[in-house]
Amino acid sequence: MCRNRFPSRSGLGLHGLVIPFMLLAPIGAAAQPAVVDEGTFSLFVGGVRVGREDFSIRPATGSGNDAYVAQGIVLLGENRVSVRLNTDSLGAPLRFTLESIRDGRVLESISGEARQDLWSGRAIRPDGESAREFRMPPGSLAGEAMVIHHLWFLLRFGEGRSPNVLRPRSLTMEAVSIEDAGPDRVSLGLREFVTRKWVVRPVRGAAIREVWTDLEGRVLRVRVPAEELEAIRDEAPPETPAMRTAY
Repeated sequence: MCRNRFPSRSGLGLHGLVIPFMLLAPIGAAAQPAVVDEGTFSLFVGGVRVGREDFSIRPATGSGNDAYVAQGIVLLGENRVSVRLNTDSLGAPLRFTLESIRDGRVLESISGEARQDLWSGRAIRPDGESAREFRMPPGSLAGEAMVIHHLWFLLRFGEGRSPNVLRPRSLTMEAVSIEDAGPDRVSLGLREFVTRKWVVRPVRGAAIREVWTDLEGRVLRVRVPAEELEAIRDEAPPETPAMRTAY
């Protein structure tokens, strides 16, 4: 049986070392961290920088079932994409919005919300409007394919199983497997970090995502070989310990 190696339990063993984690869902609202993760990814295609993604993942405030809110802005060429995802404490999607703008003109507007075990989604594009309502199996997560920081939810809540993943932009569900590829290292600038590598693979299909996280599950690097796409964090979170200077 696969153990969850993320902060929901005591820690992660690496080379015999046990590293304690801060609980992401502690007892008592006062103990909640102000930020789960935030930062910027540089996006590369074929080794050429094509854009960036600025994001934050925070505990939700207020009433209701919301536990996390993830917000991001993806800049690709002249396109600016704003995205927001609200989830419950198990990572299940509650609400989602996406807006793509170019030269002040809205190219795409996506919205959706959960209604019990159903997802009700709507997409507005220049060629028309579409809507769909469909059932989300228990344990479903959300991860828009074009959004790097959504991988945090898949790894945090889907590790050790093959969750059904909502793709809000295409109004579809996709089953994925999450494989632990073991310890690894990532260099960011002049510093090198101990990481864990993961492979996120569609149950039906060959397109994979290779993901490197720090020891608390924060995403540092992502590679999509089939698309020659790579996302590299500009700076590691301040809490991520560096091994040494990389040369």
